[in-house]
Amino acid sequence: MSIIKDIVYAPVSHWEKHTLDLYYPDRQLNANKSLIVFVHGGAWRTGDKDEFVDMAQRISTSTGDVVAVVNYTLSVAAIKDDPTSVRPEAQHPKHVQDVAKAVAYLYMNAEKYNGHYNPNHIFLVGHSAGGQITGMLALRPDLFLEPIETELGLEKGVLHRAIRGVIGVEGIYNVDRILKRWPSYKDFIIQGFGGDPETLIHGSPDGQQVPPGTAFRLPNYAVLQSNEDELVEPEQAKEYHAHLLAVAGPSEDKVILEFGDWGKHDAMLQTEQFAKTITKYVHGWEAQ
Repeated sequence: MSIIKDIVYAPVSHWEKHTLDLYYPDRQLNANKSLIVFVHGGAWRTGDKDEFVDMAQRISTSTGDVVAVVNYTLSVAAIKDDPTSVRPEAQHPKHVQDVAKAVAYLYMNAEKYNGHYNPNHIFLVGHSAGGQITGMLALRPDLFLEPIETELGLEKGVLHRAIRGVIGVEGIYNVDRILKRWPSYKDFIIQGFGGDPETLIHGSPDGQQVPPGTAFRLPNYAVLQSNEDELVEPEQAKEYHAHLLAVAGPSEDKVILEFGDWGKHDAMLQTEQFAKTITKYVHGWEAQ
């Protein structure tokens, strides 16, 4: 296993986290390999790529593909126990914008890393808060990917087309719903999104009005939920799946909902079964 650590994908400041790690499997690589981009959870205020070294190695070994684990700016309160002390620039949509920049960087710089992955075969895996982030990228390329395409002089829609599949894992797809289910989560919702209820709606993948026009296509999408998850209720996955089916329209076979006995919210990521499940979907979509 080869690992390249702390790649800077956008300018870094004292409050912005714009780094990622790349994992290459031991088996021989070529430009036909895919790139799997993992986006961690942590309620938009905690989490770091260094916590997922073992998981990334398992996924890369299992799939034979390159894995990127991305850091993004966290909504960290400046004053302990005061969620309103977060700088607004670090709140939504900053998290989504950062990951969009990481995807664009990886798309543009495949050759820099020996051309060991196909930049037109990108798969997003988002856990918990990362499920919200990857969902917004999949459903609203007009807000998060097209501005970067314009900035980089890329053809409109090229980044979204490069995303061949998305796997949401115990995701927070409706921010307002989880706040109502767990009122004690109020602090981290305020830290991540501010106090405006409209921000919760605009920041939730569930219910997003996707950009009109024939250019939009929903990538292949799998929504995974552990039956043993103690933090995110199953309705998040069920209702989001229903929304994705409505978005997919005639292509509804591209959207899958899967429940399993995979362990608690964070523990499931560290299992061999998780790597096998990711492999099942990525390999199935690679063959299309």
